[in-house]
Amino acid sequence: MISNGEFNPLPQSEKQKKVEARIKELADHHGARMGMNRREFLRTSSGMAAAFLAMNEVFGPLFSVSEAEAADHGHANERAMALRNQFIFDVQTHFVHDGYTQEGILGLAGFAKENWNPALADVADINIYKFENYVRQVFVNSDTKMSLLSGAPFDDVSWEFLTNDAIMAGVNMVNRVAGSRRMLGHSVITPGQPGWMDKGDHALELRPDSWKMYTIGDPLSAKTKYPWRLDDEKLVYPFYEKAVKAGINTICIHKGLTADTVAALRAALASTA
Repeated sequence: MISNGEFNPLPQSEKQKKVEARIKELADHHGARMGMNRREFLRTSSGMAAAFLAMNEVFGPLFSVSEAEAADHGHANERAMALRNQFIFDVQTHFVHDGYTQEGILGLAGFAKENWNPALADVADINIYKFENYVRQVFVNSDTKMSLLSGAPFDDVSWEFLTNDAIMAGVNMVNRVAGSRRMLGHSVITPGQPGWMDKGDHALELRPDSWKMYTIGDPLSAKTKYPWRLDDEKLVYPFYEKAVKAGINTICIHKGLTADTVAALRAALASTA
């Protein structure tokens, strides 16, 4: 159980502990037969199959996987080839505009290199977050068939990845070049920020595929001067009514606790310990 860089996960449940223990057993057993240590084995397709097997044993038959895939790379690779044409839709993707200068965002790639992929290159180059590399990694170097381009709100607009106009411009450019609908786009709505409803009216003119809203504000710090609630009838309901009237009624909410709330909860827990 590791963090995605935004929030720390809850402690493992007893069943999750059983899954982890079983994965280690399977990795040691099959890895030894292949001349691999546990870490080497778990980087392979057979290692992924072993993880699915362990989850099936503990949680029930949720995944279609065979023991043969864990025991033999050939079987695992055959399965991968059989699935190579499957439809993959990545429903939250980002890139930053060409003039973006906030190098603090490089910490995300540093976190990924430290915790997930030690071979990740160029983590100190902000260009890895920009359009050219986005297209390369999403549509060339992966099996992704469609993506949804999103954004995020910041109290400090210099941190803003893309404006709503830029999101839709990126979507339209990729679809025009592809000659098909390969990308969808969000428009980000920021209740409470100055002029937010006027920006929402402009976003309606852009005809986004859906809306993106963050009740916690800034996603990297979980702090904002403009916190809000989904059920605020005076602040947010007028926007809901406009969105429904426009026929764009899919709203994607990035939920979580603000930093101040987390601090208060920790203090309360500490006082009762």
